[in-house]
Amino acid sequence: MLHITDTHLHLWDLSRFRLSWLSEVPALNHDVSWQDYRALVDQDTWCIDRALYVEVDVVPEQRGAESLFLRELCADPTNFVEGGIISLDLQQPDAVSRWLTSDARHPAVKGVRHVLHVASQPSGACLTSAFINNVNALGNAGLCFEVCLRNEDMADAVALAERTSTPLVLNHMGNVDSVRLAEDANYAANWRRRLRRLAQLQHVWCKVSGVNIPAGEDCERVRPVVEQCLATFSADRVMFASNFPVCSLDTGLIPWVNTLIRITDGQGSAWQERFFNRNAQQLYRLTEA
Repeated sequence: MLHITDTHLHLWDLSRFRLSWLSEVPALNHDVSWQDYRALVDQDTWCIDRALYVEVDVVPEQRGAESLFLRELCADPTNFVEGGIISLDLQQPDAVSRWLTSDARHPAVKGVRHVLHVASQPSGACLTSAFINNVNALGNAGLCFEVCLRNEDMADAVALAERTSTPLVLNHMGNVDSVRLAEDANYAANWRRRLRRLAQLQHVWCKVSGVNIPAGEDCERVRPVVEQCLATFSADRVMFASNFPVCSLDTGLIPWVNTLIRITDGQGSAWQERFFNRNAQQLYRLTEA
């Protein structure tokens, strides 16, 4: 049995939180509960038995309430969420310093995400002095910054990584588009070049998740993207992530796990143990299973 730590789980209760972006994604515009996720994660040959909650881009005034929600999740013995990533506005000067000295900080928080792939965030948004200072403050506090940005803006991720020593986690392999990767040589070359540069920096990690697949097509279409990523990053800085429930728009959670197990099977059980479990434990300082 392969035991898996999921480093990218989203949950939301629409009676409690407002997610304005859901109006543009009707298939996800409903509550997503722990029970929805739990029903999928026990299979014959693998199980997900540890998870990391990742912020869901609530409206700004609800960020504090979402952090409280994370604390409640981690305190609830009926689930296996062991920590999470909260949202802060890192464009605000000293946002991290103010948060660190507030009652909102709690041990379940393992890092921060400021979503950069939305229309309100122009290219270069993560390269202002205030943003970089906040990212540095996260590292000084023993926390990581999760980098979620448009694929076209991966150069910004490289520039940010070159300006900080804070652990950075590239979400969804840089939000790469598998179709464009196969059809657009310039797009593919840019992604590979920036991925290589990020991988050269020892404080940058990568979540393997989030690849789009055309409806009805074989999940094996993700293989070139995944294999390129695994060949580029060292074995101790890549991690499994489901991106549940957003993954249901493409592969679905169970096919995604099964596909990654097939792709990595040739690496051996020790390698898979790192990828599916140990690397996340190290980065997010999770307790021994």
